[in-house]
Amino acid sequence: MTKQATIREVAARAGVSPSTVSRVLNGNDADHMRPETKKRVLLAMKELDYTPVKAAQTLRRQHTQVIGILVPDISNSFFSRVVRGVGSVAFEKGFSTLVCDSNHSLEKESRYLDILLAEGVEGIVFIPVGSPDMKRIDRLLHQGVRLVVADRRVAGMPVVEADNRGGSRELTKYVLRLGYRKIAYIAGPQEVSTARDRLAGFQDAMAEADVVPVIIHHGNFTYESGYEHARKVLSKHKVDAIMAGNDLMAIGVIQAAEDKGLKVPKDLGITGFDNTPLLALARPKLTTVKVPAYRFGEEVARQLFDDKVKDLSLPVKLIVGDTLRKNLH
Repeated sequence: MTKQATIREVAARAGVSPSTVSRVLNGNDADHMRPETKKRVLLAMKELDYTPVKAAQTLRRQHTQVIGILVPDISNSFFSRVVRGVGSVAFEKGFSTLVCDSNHSLEKESRYLDILLAEGVEGIVFIPVGSPDMKRIDRLLHQGVRLVVADRRVAGMPVVEADNRGGSRELTKYVLRLGYRKIAYIAGPQEVSTARDRLAGFQDAMAEADVVPVIIHHGNFTYESGYEHARKVLSKHKVDAIMAGNDLMAIGVIQAAEDKGLKVPKDLGITGFDNTPLLALARPKLTTVKVPAYRFGEEVARQLFDDKVKDLSLPVKLIVGDTLRKNLH
């Protein structure tokens, strides 16, 4: 039995986004795309022998003026600021928002995608836990729901993200310039592109300096995982710095260091990533990388409403705090 082509495969063949294919399928292409773009989509459908689901083809969705926002952890202020950025643009457009928190669970994420479809949302800003259920994504697109992936990449779909690799490389170079050499790294989950990019940036800079990391651990971007992995590192290895893949884990590292009787930065240097506003109140002030989360949310929402989804990488900025010694030797 021949495998049915998917909407993403049609989009890839035509060189457009899946949402553009969805518009053609649902007859919403008028005034939204050039005639030659529609021709490419129709040709790709013919070449792939693509047959849309009858129900999806004939569905006429009501205009609910509601968009969904699905994030992995609303308690993480980075995601909260993204939500606020999305909400500000949605409000300007006369739309309401429905926020869902998957709590780092693929099962909850899948259920929330179903719920958002049932609620009749017109679009979704989607920050995935890891590798999402692509059958559900395809069903959403088939039924005319606009979807923008943010922060974490999904194979075959455009994404709005930050320059995580470049920012991590710059941060690591700064740590090395200060003289740190015995460096451990606590990364985020291996299945998350953001975590992989930040780890890759760290490894880039370490390799360029011909310095080998003491150890690399993988946490899950939470305070608790930063604390637990830092305890393991400090109990088994001699390090002069621990770099964490985000600010929440970095704060966990600071707590683990203090529990072990170490002073930051005198005995141990620590860095994070994100520049979470609430953590600016912490002392010592964390050395980190600023990701413009609120603007991030605005840009994602604009792409959702403009229906011109494309890859976009936002610049980041090194923030020098007090968790590294300026004169190590």
